[in-house]
Amino acid sequence: MKAIIIGSGNIAQVHIAALKRLGHEVSWMVGRDYERTGRFAQENDIPHFTTDLSEALGSDADFVHICTPPVSHADLIRASLAANKHVICEKPLCIDPCEAKALAAEAEEAYQQKGLITALCCNVRYYPANREVSELLRNDGGGEARIISGSYLQSFHIPPHEDSWRFDHDLSEGQRAISEIGTHWIDLSGFWTGLRITGVYAELENWYPVLFRKGRTLSAEPDGEEVHIDTEDTAAVILRFENGAVGTLLLSETAPGHFNDLSIEVTDLKTTYRWEELHPDKLWFSDAGSMKSKSLKVSDRTETFVNLFRDVYAAAESKMPGSYPTFADGAYISAVCHAISESGKTHRWTEVDL
Repeated sequence: MKAIIIGSGNIAQVHIAALKRLGHEVSWMVGRDYERTGRFAQENDIPHFTTDLSEALGSDADFVHICTPPVSHADLIRASLAANKHVICEKPLCIDPCEAKALAAEAEEAYQQKGLITALCCNVRYYPANREVSELLRNDGGGEARIISGSYLQSFHIPPHEDSWRFDHDLSEGQRAISEIGTHWIDLSGFWTGLRITGVYAELENWYPVLFRKGRTLSAEPDGEEVHIDTEDTAAVILRFENGAVGTLLLSETAPGHFNDLSIEVTDLKTTYRWEELHPDKLWFSDAGSMKSKSLKVSDRTETFVNLFRDVYAAAESKMPGSYPTFADGAYISAVCHAISESGKTHRWTEVDL
């Protein structure tokens, strides 16, 4: 099958590599800057490139991969569905939960009327350990989970670091750590247990409210254009789930020593399961009062994209939805992220609008 890639950032490179491993052709590249888009297409052996989305959508490509900031997702999704293309969209689906809910409804209508498949790129659930523990918990009564906790710690926003759309309020739409990394954990907790988060209490922090831009770098040193940052880089959240389970979630993009440190732990008061992305092939579980581990198939992050895309492309060929993350999942995640953001502003418990 043929694909269109929209966006030329690092995540677009990941999508292209995964598609090539699956034997699919990336036939079009769409970007905003003509010269940069052309260079990107040439570097990745993409035969066609354009800054006119309609030109690419008029081609015989089957899929559109949206690898752009979330503020642009809604328009790109709607244009792609109108052109009868299947869609894989990078997370988060969008920041506005009402918009996300509308997109989920439109995606369902596009499937019912045209057989179009839409998927959200929450790839972390595709590690073998996460697939296995999801089956274990659900078969053993995932609804009995009582304590659900975890964290996602990174260091890539400790200055100096590269400037990006995440530090532009109009493009980030007022969220950073919550939607950028929290999305994965929220999806994973639901994938493990089948439970949804219904209420949150959050404390948000922004440890670098003023930075200085010089070229494409943001630094804490007073050298360059002063930039005021109004989005959170850290969030500490208390969670309530639909079955009464409680939990905690710690997010930070300014945690020294942490590169891609996602962890989750679930207990039903009889058994505990724990997984860490730093050791993706290892699953921890309780046994006779102690914690033991089992080793699973070795899998890296790139392979999770391969497995996700394999499922989605197979669904498009069969016209039958699969177990991949959907736009409905994206709408739920957007609602949770919004509730966390609102709770951080009001310092009150906030219900998740499900």
